[in-house]
Amino acid sequence: MSVTGTGIGSIANKKACSGVADANTGKLGCLSLFGTPTHLLAMAKGTVIPIATAFNIAYLRPQIQKGKIIPLINASSFEDSSAEDAFSTNTSGIKRLNLKGLPEYKLMFEEGHEFYREIAKLEGYKNFDYIIGDDEGNWMLATLSDGDFKGFSAGHTTPELTGRKVRGGDAESKGLSVQFLDRLEFDKNYAILHSSELTFTPTEIPTINGMDLDFVAVPQDGDTTFQIKSVLASDNNTLVEGLLIGDFLVTVAGVTVTPSGVTTVSAGVYEFTVSAVATTNIVTVAIWDPSLNVYVANSNDVLYRSNITSEVTVA
Repeated sequence: MSVTGTGIGSIANKKACSGVADANTGKLGCLSLFGTPTHLLAMAKGTVIPIATAFNIAYLRPQIQKGKIIPLINASSFEDSSAEDAFSTNTSGIKRLNLKGLPEYKLMFEEGHEFYREIAKLEGYKNFDYIIGDDEGNWMLATLSDGDFKGFSAGHTTPELTGRKVRGGDAESKGLSVQFLDRLEFDKNYAILHSSELTFTPTEIPTINGMDLDFVAVPQDGDTTFQIKSVLASDNNTLVEGLLIGDFLVTVAGVTVTPSGVTTVSAGVYEFTVSAVATTNIVTVAIWDPSLNVYVANSNDVLYRSNITSEVTVA
């Protein structure tokens, strides 16, 4: 299939030799190679990337915010646990293929316990498809018969037991093991997006940072302002600055309200101005992106998701 334009189909396999039914085994031209798997993009099962899609940060960011893609970037090491093909041998010594082995990859991460708790949520069976990225910034994905693209079909996704640090030995780490179910996707039905054809590096792919919001003081009857403190969930210490009024969702007594103002009182502390609240009113605040209607905000090209913090107004 010949595709022109700026979509993903125009760059897939840009270096690959063409072939249909016959095997073109000539070695002219640039070699299309793939390095050590280091990154994964976990995609909601069944997600399809149309052939005309521009595969760039502008495409990835909203997919990540909506939860359709979960990036796992920069593994510290990789282990290929793929099963070997199984053969039988008859009495004449002739071997026959009985079973084709399935690919299985394990990526190790050394990222701290907030990250380990989050990837533990990924455990499941047939819950994701995966795009695989290597240490050179290339990406490998599966192809469909109509020319569109998808992630590789996965079976189990298993976050393994966190390995504790041994004095003088390896650092603390957690492995994520994934078995892939469609051997044809790895043998034939795949494409490689080479880094030279892309406009981003893997580390530029936005990942979602957890944030904890908390009221500085409990709202009182008649108050028209209240303050919220924001810190990163990873350490409950790093203050989150630069948030704007549009990055918050506020409700009072179950009704969404638009504050007349949100100002920065000090680093990571924001003051909200609203209509006077009354005793027993429940006030809630969360991070929000109104353009996508999701609880993940994009602030200065950094993605945040928070808890929904709440307080009951007192007399």
